[in-house]
Amino acid sequence: MIELKFKRKTGWDGPDLDRGAERRAADLSLKILKNLEQVFLQAYETQTSPDWIYDLGGMDSQSAAFLLHCLGKGEVRISLHNGEVKVCETAIPGLWLLEIGQVKSLVAALLPRSIEAAISNGTDRIEIPEKLPAGLFAAPAILGEINEALAQTDISKTDPDTVPRQIRFDMVRQPLTPTDRTFILTCIGEGSVSIELSGFAESRIFSTKVRGLWRSVIINNNHKVLLDSLCVTHVPPEVPASLDDMGRSAKLVRETIEWIERDLERGALG
Repeated sequence: MIELKFKRKTGWDGPDLDRGAERRAADLSLKILKNLEQVFLQAYETQTSPDWIYDLGGMDSQSAAFLLHCLGKGEVRISLHNGEVKVCETAIPGLWLLEIGQVKSLVAALLPRSIEAAISNGTDRIEIPEKLPAGLFAAPAILGEINEALAQTDISKTDPDTVPRQIRFDMVRQPLTPTDRTFILTCIGEGSVSIELSGFAESRIFSTKVRGLWRSVIINNNHKVLLDSLCVTHVPPEVPASLDDMGRSAKLVRETIEWIERDLERGALG
């Protein structure tokens, strides 16, 4: 579980604001957070994805920095179109920081629409050329298995009750020739979505030019590749928030509200 910034025992380590700016930032943040709490409560009660966005351009820069610090940082970072769009998870599941150029917004959703739009693009299957290069060993069979999985899997949406079909081969450990590896990566190509997940090990997930086909690379703290696999699914399940998270999200927002209100009463943060 990710701890919110304000829970650090060392006290407030956010923006250094004077009393007036601090009070203004706290008041604005409370107004937004109380609205957000209701959004998550409704999502939890109706078991539907939240649909809420707030343009941080409506706040002064000090207040926006205050709010973002209170919300903390999560484990998921997403980049679209070579960094033109950035999406970062906050410490509250289902709440994301969306950056498009200089415009920053908070988005409450299981997965922001910009991501959904990007992953809807691509071909339906892997195009395998008729003329194969010399030196191939396992690549044609692996690509055939992936195409079969793509044909048999509903990749139009994320089903939280269904485990995505994994193509279980590891390009590090499987007996692939260098030509096999190059051929597979060339055929699946590169998509517009790049995802990083931090935690026990670093995970990097890439969309391919084939809709519903993802490449997942897991790297340990010594920068050694532990796994390099392919997955057929709408989006890897570790990326979006789940409906089960919505109750906890509402609780975390409530805790943030109570912390700010309590510290305002005593006249100091942290």
